[in-house]
Amino acid sequence: MKYKIFISSVRKEFEQERKFIKQEIENDYVLNRFFDVFLYEDLSALGSAPKEVYTKEAINSDIYIGLIGSDYGSILESGISPTELEYDLYNKTHNDALIYIKDVEFRDERTKDFIKKIGVHSYTRFNDRYDLIKQIKESLAGFIDKNLRNYRAFDYEILTDSSCDDVDMEALELFFNVLEYEPIEKIRDEKGLKNVLSTIRAGEYENGEFRLNTAGALFFAKDISKFNISHQVKMVRFFDDEGINTFEKAEYNLSFLKLLKEAKLFFNKTLVNISQIKGFERETVQDYPFEAIREGLVNALAHRDYTITTAPITFYIYNDRIEIKSPGRLVYPLTISGLEKDGPIHRNEAICNIFSKTKYMEHVGNGIKRMKDVMRAHGLEEPEFAETGEFFKVTFRANDAHNGLNDRQKEFLRFSDESEITIKEYMEMFGVVRNTATKDLNELADKRMLEKIKNGKQIIYKKVN
Repeated sequence: MKYKIFISSVRKEFEQERKFIKQEIENDYVLNRFFDVFLYEDLSALGSAPKEVYTKEAINSDIYIGLIGSDYGSILESGISPTELEYDLYNKTHNDALIYIKDVEFRDERTKDFIKKIGVHSYTRFNDRYDLIKQIKESLAGFIDKNLRNYRAFDYEILTDSSCDDVDMEALELFFNVLEYEPIEKIRDEKGLKNVLSTIRAGEYENGEFRLNTAGALFFAKDISKFNISHQVKMVRFFDDEGINTFEKAEYNLSFLKLLKEAKLFFNKTLVNISQIKGFERETVQDYPFEAIREGLVNALAHRDYTITTAPITFYIYNDRIEIKSPGRLVYPLTISGLEKDGPIHRNEAICNIFSKTKYMEHVGNGIKRMKDVMRAHGLEEPEFAETGEFFKVTFRANDAHNGLNDRQKEFLRFSDESEITIKEYMEMFGVVRNTATKDLNELADKRMLEKIKNGKQIIYKKVN
């Protein structure tokens, strides 16, 4: 069910504001689920818009938004303006009109009288349309909270054609492997399985039968496509920085924890490994810390807008960066600048609730900080966050200085404890011939990453701080 919003004002004075309000509500992925906006202009575009049509809309609307500025407007046969008439009609059956008064230097006398009349209701002042839409969205959020407390969110919706037979025990085992705490209980039979799924709110009993909800299916179903839930993740490794030449690609429709497992395999397979020297052993290290990348993927899975069915989550690896993009902008009132300091606001509460029981999201609301901390600890820039069209994107950038270097060069610069080295020592460290060692070191010197110093007949290459 959607609630109708009726916008009333002197049309010529607030022509831009009226269109702006409708556009902003329609483009908001939370508000547009609950509200439809009626404008007189919509009827005018189709032909005539008789007075009885829009007055009926005012009477039958769920929310009345009135804009008042300088002008009172034209006078009807009844002796009042259309705006005041619409206000009167709405107030016959409602007492919660939202009135917004623009700060202006001049108001005609009829407008001043109208403001006195509506003084029995609270009203809000505004300066410009951006100030106006901010206040309108806050009021609509309050309306949702007050009137839709019993609204069943998408991820809590019960899948009536589901049962415990749809549960993938391998997916459930993966869940137990990443629990933040010890398993609730061992699953010995169907009763134990239902108890666990009920406890983590992955489903509930309906008419005596246990059913998965949407979140439960996304985590544990053998075949999620059975329930017609859009949850694809597309992974691509490109040869370049522009996304033109594809090296490898895959698309998955798996349950969440299986997706994260496949993402790690894809990450390890398609990125260059570096061997870090630790004593006499080598430890494989990636250009990026997978912990940060996984956090970005978990956020994408947990917070994407699943009502957008035409686009997948994308996990794209370029030569110079990794981008994770998910359908759906930030949930109002979150902003890019306030991501870390604002408290958590969840589009998908049931999904986040299940994720919060795992090590992947054990501290709900700290994911952005963890990504930043892990990237910095790896010697890389903090990830970048952006809203692009209908999507939210996080970008992890490689160390620009190391682009174009081979594995040996990267390893020496980033992981070797040696601050300086000779050609012979480089040959021994990597098991290469003299020509290869010389070429590697001279390239680093040409890029000003090493300083080439002559010491008699010997050449020493020193790291540049």
